[in-house]
Amino acid sequence: MKVNWLLALATVVASISGSASYVRAQTYTVGTGGEPPIRFTANGCANCNSTNLSGDCGCAGACGCDVDCSEPIRLFPVFPGNITVTGWLDAGGTANAHSPISNYNGTVTFNDRDELMMNQAYAVIQREINTRDYVWDIGGRIDILYGTDYIFTQATGLELERDGTTGWNNRTFYGVAMPQAYLEFGYADLSVRVGHFYTIIGNEVVTAPDNFFYSHAYTRQYGEPFTHTGVLTTYNLTDQLVLLNGIHNGWDVFDRARERAAYLGGVTWTSSDEQITLAATTSIGDEPNLNDVFTNRSIYSLVASLQLTENLRYVIQHDSAWQRDYFAQDVDAEWYGLNQYLFYTINERWTAGLRGEWFRDDDGVRVSGIRATNPINTGNVPGYAGTLFPGNFYEISAGLNWTPHPNFRVRPELRWDWYDGDAPTGLLPFDDGTDDFQFTAACDVIVLW
Repeated sequence: MKVNWLLALATVVASISGSASYVRAQTYTVGTGGEPPIRFTANGCANCNSTNLSGDCGCAGACGCDVDCSEPIRLFPVFPGNITVTGWLDAGGTANAHSPISNYNGTVTFNDRDELMMNQAYAVIQREINTRDYVWDIGGRIDILYGTDYIFTQATGLELERDGTTGWNNRTFYGVAMPQAYLEFGYADLSVRVGHFYTIIGNEVVTAPDNFFYSHAYTRQYGEPFTHTGVLTTYNLTDQLVLLNGIHNGWDVFDRARERAAYLGGVTWTSSDEQITLAATTSIGDEPNLNDVFTNRSIYSLVASLQLTENLRYVIQHDSAWQRDYFAQDVDAEWYGLNQYLFYTINERWTAGLRGEWFRDDDGVRVSGIRATNPINTGNVPGYAGTLFPGNFYEISAGLNWTPHPNFRVRPELRWDWYDGDAPTGLLPFDDGTDDFQFTAACDVIVLW
């Protein structure tokens, strides 16, 4: 039944599209989560097929086969009209040194529970557009996410009711979300995306295979939007310079009772030797404040990726956001931070990574418990008046990525978090509100299909 449903959605996309073979990149942020997935080489065997799997990188040593060793084996073939149906499973577990009674890892996400989690059962139905031959083309994409990560990508008016209350998901920990559903039109160096899509702001992303670490930075979870609904244009001004411009209706909004148009845009630049990439993105518009009055909320994000040596890569990110009159007239709120990543490619199968972050929730309006049953969720805090954890959050994460085959990745991680601030409610971010630091060890497995 599930396969038939996916095929039906693919047929809808196919009905509005022609044939194409050119693949346009879908990720506009720098680094795609800090470090791109490991790319295998064939060690002398350029190709292999799914019936001939052994030896290094899945090849048996016989060249001339018809499947590239560097690419994962896909469950479905390419359908007529160049429609693809792909996805992955992501599951893992986290051990918390505090062993909190509630099993919540405080303000850490996406692995926010001290237990095994099935984070993402993710499906993508897509037709990528072909504009290389200077002809108009049309495509689109639909993403379906089931698992514990659904709660981080919900949008008002889609998974949530138009007033922001609970929508179609009635489970505490597992649910369904549709973080992307858009059409895309293109001609030559211009493409136009219309619908519901992931933000272009920041570095880390929702999709598990595109991040190095299992856990996420505070900046990703609390400082930036996840999705938008609107129109986004991409123009390749040169081979090195890409311009992004668009209009959307808010942070994590599909359709709400009251809406305001906002601007979304940015620019990315890649050096001619592809060793340096820079991105600057922004969103400027109105969002409801603490009193449900629309006031201006603005954010900018700067990301730089530097290939220091053949095996060593450095990524730095700075975000800053603010909302005018958040608490009352002339009483604003702001949050900002700095992330740094260092990645070392050991060999084709192993990469080591280090992330250090400082995130300041200056007025205590962003960092909180996410799920409704979390003891530090704002709805469960007595006397909460819009300020929960004003101050500084720090975290250091160290991890490895092991990719024994293009279809599999294992991501062990150690993480240390601590908070420096004066929490006005008396609750602290960790160990069910009793501590200002936390140590976790986690590991997940990603299986592409």
